[in-house]
Amino acid sequence: MNRMHLRTRAGRTLTALAVSALLAACSRDELLAVNTPDQITPEAAASPTGAAALRVSALGNFANLYSGDNAGGGVGLNIMSGLLTDEMTSHRGGTEHVDSRGVNENTFPSTVWSLVGTAQTQLIRARKALAQYGTPGATTNTQMAVLQALEAYVYTLTAEHYCNGVPIGNADDADPQTVNLTNAQLYTRAIASFDSALGLAPASDASTRNLIAIGKARTLMNQGTTQYAAAAALVANVPNTYTYMVQHSKTTIINDVFDWMVATPNFGVVNREGGTGLDYLSANDPRISFDPAPKAGQDGSPQIRPTKYLLGDSPVELAGGIEARLIQAEAALAANNVNAFLGFLNGARATRTDLTPLTDPGTQAARVDMLFRERAFWTWLTAHRIGDMRRLIRQYGRNAETVFPTGAYFKGGQYGTDVNLIPSNAERNNAGFTGCADRNA
Repeated sequence: MNRMHLRTRAGRTLTALAVSALLAACSRDELLAVNTPDQITPEAAASPTGAAALRVSALGNFANLYSGDNAGGGVGLNIMSGLLTDEMTSHRGGTEHVDSRGVNENTFPSTVWSLVGTAQTQLIRARKALAQYGTPGATTNTQMAVLQALEAYVYTLTAEHYCNGVPIGNADDADPQTVNLTNAQLYTRAIASFDSALGLAPASDASTRNLIAIGKARTLMNQGTTQYAAAAALVANVPNTYTYMVQHSKTTIINDVFDWMVATPNFGVVNREGGTGLDYLSANDPRISFDPAPKAGQDGSPQIRPTKYLLGDSPVELAGGIEARLIQAEAALAANNVNAFLGFLNGARATRTDLTPLTDPGTQAARVDMLFRERAFWTWLTAHRIGDMRRLIRQYGRNAETVFPTGAYFKGGQYGTDVNLIPSNAERNNAGFTGCADRNA
């Protein structure tokens, strides 16, 4: 694949170490996935050493899909979510189709779709290899539980980001098949996978069980308002301090926001994009960190750099205790318990010394605005925003043009109407896939 942006850094090596580490002191489960040896054959994996190598591959593939850039080759869902929503804007010619809501399946960075199947397949293969060849015990059980949970996250992230009716493979080397799944079916599959992960996780492994609880709760929230209470119950005991971080490398699976927005000026932070976007730059909110001095973007337009991820190996949060509080807040709001709603939001804000308590804005619509603003600022640049914006349309009855950027596009023309991504054109080679069933939120 051609490198998509200019670099002044030295060429990157393709050797690195992948480690999954639990930092118990701060209840933090860190996934250091930085290398993706995708060509590990089933034969090579048929041993304890091979199973361990396949696990390394799978962790790297997930990091690449979620928030990575494999040695300059492309972007992950974190960039794609930001571009299609109001989190960032394009400063690179050829990428405007995503930013302006007119996704072109033939054009970069739509190639991120290939990472979905690779991550899902490798996670399944790695878990099966560990089950057969791993050393029996709690460590292997934890490793398998994490792989199963990350597989579930692949289904949830795919449903949040993509259209209805996308092809998902079965990871069966002997009889490879794909089936086209709607968003609803992907969420159902994710729930089953999270449940399987919970069955694998040792009872004493609070960190992995918290990851599973938050992931399943996130999926339940996507399924609809009738699932809000169940989602809130799942995460009630997750501490505020818990985080599960996807780690990156300075040499292989690089943090894609750093690589495409900090090291090279391809995309930038934007303020009130399309008239409906949030005021990320003007809000003066400490959760939104950026360099206010404009730089020249790759296309010459003024770019504002985020400073959330200042290194290639900066980690990206996948799940955390603050997200748990936001889920509880939304469930409380749906139950018309305004005091509890504010309590959960302010409990989260109290974890920082630079945020003041919120007060009731007075109407249900304004409370929903407050909730999703808090969600956007807490989860900024972590591939959450597109799922939230689609839920505002699907579950709260809002018009897409009041949620997504709309009107005149700053580089010319008008914003389109897309509210999700589509598989890349290469998927048309799959005879069982003829295109999205629909592009609804």
